[in-house]
Amino acid sequence: MDEVLKSCNGLIKRIATNFYGVDKEELYHVGRIGLFKAYKHYEETSNTKFSSFAYTYIFGEMYELARSKKLIMPP
Repeated sequence: MDEVLKSCNGLIKRIATNFYGVDKEELYHVGRIGLFKAYKHYEETSNTKFSSFAYTYIFGEMYELARSKKLIMPP
């Protein structure tokens, strides 16, 4: 698992650049949660690279964080 974390650090940081107005450190931490979830669900017999598979989980966790921090402005 440590090797997976090290190899995907760049991917997590790259995905985090898509989000504005959210602390990058928080994005990185939830990105790691997404990475753990992807690792748990990945099947080595699939034809998909792990990084491609993990992207969806990492992005999803970051998206949820960004959405939860979105300020709702009164009309």
